[in-house]
Amino acid sequence: MKTNSIFAVVLSLLAVPLAFADAKAEPILDGIVKVENDQSKQKSETIATLEHRPTSSRYAVHGLVQYRDVEGTAYLEMWNIMPDGSRYFSRTLGWYGPTRKIQGNSGWRKFELPFNLMQSKPESVTLEINVVMPGKGTIEVSELTVSDSYSNEWFDGSTAGWIGGLVGSAVGLYGALFGCLAGFLVPRGKGRSLLIAMVALGFAVGIALLLVGIFAVFSGQPYHVWYGFMLIGGLLVFILPLAFSTIGKQYEQFEQRRMQALDV
Repeated sequence: MKTNSIFAVVLSLLAVPLAFADAKAEPILDGIVKVENDQSKQKSETIATLEHRPTSSRYAVHGLVQYRDVEGTAYLEMWNIMPDGSRYFSRTLGWYGPTRKIQGNSGWRKFELPFNLMQSKPESVTLEINVVMPGKGTIEVSELTVSDSYSNEWFDGSTAGWIGGLVGSAVGLYGALFGCLAGFLVPRGKGRSLLIAMVALGFAVGIALLLVGIFAVFSGQPYHVWYGFMLIGGLLVFILPLAFSTIGKQYEQFEQRRMQALDV
């Protein structure tokens, strides 16, 4: 059985740099910027452009937004332009929190446009902030700032490391227990119900972790929040059925040998 070694991969994959530093917010613009669209066709307008010198791998633009009579799904957009000319965007198209989409009417509320540089470490990044509207409506933006932190995180990078380590260790121990039991019981043709129950439990936990990870992505959570949920959940959902399929074949082989012995 390779179950133990496979589950051990969880621990190594969780060893991802999750330490992030916070910085004070820097103002981008003062006052209120209003964008109006009086036609039923898309309109995109740039409201701010700046050079940002990130001090960590993550940063976000924060501010306030209010809107009225917005047709369809509008959003705020941040283009992150790297020194080599490559461009990456963040958009407020989430379902909840400060990254949620712009629809209909709303008074002043907070918004956030987060971005993670991952392994890239440029000295400066050009940020272009746009308002994108698919049809008619009015959107106002105020108090734009940029900082090397996210405001809507479920937990920070340091906490993510602890959670990932604890959950990864628990999954690794569960995999080791499953592998040891399978190695002892399967050759004897015993414990099939127990192993099925363990697979079912692990699969259910994997599905739950995947759902949490997907919810975190759609809620606009940063990489270090959803990564562990998606990784561990995906591994459990993928590996456990494969492991039990192999065990099932071994149980069938045991049963065939038993029947042959009875025939003799």
